[in-house]
Amino acid sequence: MSTDDGEFYCEWKMGIEELRLFYSHLDYSMRMWPGSPARPEIEQEFLDKLKKTTFAMIQEYNFTYLEQDERE
Repeated sequence: MSTDDGEFYCEWKMGIEELRLFYSHLDYSMRMWPGSPARPEIEQEFLDKLKKTTFAMIQEYNFTYLEQDERE
């Protein structure tokens, strides 16, 4: 897919269980990251940002859906 200016983008859909597994893998990847110069520093920065964003998505789910379950 591309935008009007030619930039590539994509969307990815997954359920909450897949998202939690993905977060777990990101956490593992960061703990096992061999460091620079074996891997580029930008990779660690990207993993950290992706992990934080994934955590925010999980928290949004928890806030939205778990509170609804408590009210029912």
